[in-house]
Amino acid sequence: MNLWTSSAARTQPSVERIFRPADATAPFPYQEAYKTLRTNLKFMALGGDYRRILVTGAIQGEGKSSVSANLALVLAETENRVLLIDCDLRKPILHRYLRLQRRQGRGLLGALAGMPLENCIQHAARYNIDVMTVDFTPPNPTELLGSPKMKQLLEQLAAQYDYLILDAPPAAVVTDAAVLSQYSDGVLLVIRQRYATFQQVRRAVENLRQVNANILGAVLNSYRPEGPRAERELYTYYYSEHPHRPE
Repeated sequence: MNLWTSSAARTQPSVERIFRPADATAPFPYQEAYKTLRTNLKFMALGGDYRRILVTGAIQGEGKSSVSANLALVLAETENRVLLIDCDLRKPILHRYLRLQRRQGRGLLGALAGMPLENCIQHAARYNIDVMTVDFTPPNPTELLGSPKMKQLLEQLAAQYDYLILDAPPAAVVTDAAVLSQYSDGVLLVIRQRYATFQQVRRAVENLRQVNANILGAVLNSYRPEGPRAERELYTYYYSEHPHRPE
């Protein structure tokens, strides 16, 4: 498994549900971390088709929704048509991060019910991306995400966009991400430094591997170096052939 480390805010005792866009207003190293992630994905695409990318974590609070949104943002910066889809039908957050309206029948569930796609997609003008939010919380999220209608919807959307970024629930907690991975080209696993345990991350990987998900790599989020150089390396990123063991 490859490891991409995405710089983010300093580790805090509690998780802040705040979206920090990797745009021109962000610190330069923060922007560059996501651009490096974009470059690595495009490099991998030379050997295959990676246009439907599922982003998940091991447990809640690792920042998988922020990574999803920022990945969509940096992909759109290179003149790609990008659709960000909130597939977390249990605890959706992207509409809050991107300040979009949440209207019943005008999102992912509406699209699955047969509503016109143009009524189910919103445009986040600030980031130049299209977004499909979760319009309401259903009682059967796993069944909906694994349904033939979901497969057909993603195939239809893939014909209209260069990239589909799927923000999925944590893979160690529920089976939604594993079920949805069968309709994606690859999975990115977000790991927050000093947050999820090794056992939780391993469980997430095992759940994905059980359904033969194509795990592209991991994004180490909220990374902060330690030791003598920590104070002058608050933001950093690197690429490794082997993942580091989370603590």
